[in-house]
Amino acid sequence: MKKVFRSALLIGFLSISASMMSKDRDFSLSFGKTEAETVRFEVSNAKNVSVVIYNDTYGELFSEDLDSDKNVIKSYNFKDLDAGIYYLLLESDRKIEKYKIKVSADKKVIIDKKPVAEIIKPEFQVDGNKVKLVLSELKNTARISVSDFSGNVYYNSTKPAIDGKLEITFDLNPKTADNYIISVEENGKVFNKTISLK
Repeated sequence: MKKVFRSALLIGFLSISASMMSKDRDFSLSFGKTEAETVRFEVSNAKNVSVVIYNDTYGELFSEDLDSDKNVIKSYNFKDLDAGIYYLLLESDRKIEKYKIKVSADKKVIIDKKPVAEIIKPEFQVDGNKVKLVLSELKNTARISVSDFSGNVYYNSTKPAIDGKLEITFDLNPKTADNYIISVEENGKVFNKTISLK
């Protein structure tokens, strides 16, 4: 009986650990104290994260790529920028987060610490000619299509989320086409992935 209890406890612990590790594999952002003209923030799990600051008038003002498994602290000074609305955009292989930054006429910087937009990207797991598409944190439906470079459509369907997730596997035929495009449309955002079977 003790062995059964220990085994059940170990399986439960491993399941919880695996779940927590999968959620922690992507970046998270926390803002430090904003001092006058400077924005300070910390990015944890900053592996393959791009950082962009832009606004609608001037476009991209600054960008850099972070590549660290550890926490990275960044500071940006807004003193030479005009009053207005700016955006801080962070993007990894898995998600995109966008934060609003307001610079007042007296150069005070105010940050909305909750993202104005957060997009979880589709994940593609390729094994030979089989491709598994995984959409996590899907709230409604997603339109999915598979086509080739000649415009032939092999699959086109709108699928609902089941418990916030959608998984679908495609068995792509290398005799039909060398390259396939899998398109995923969710809430007006379109992600395309080219799969080469050469």
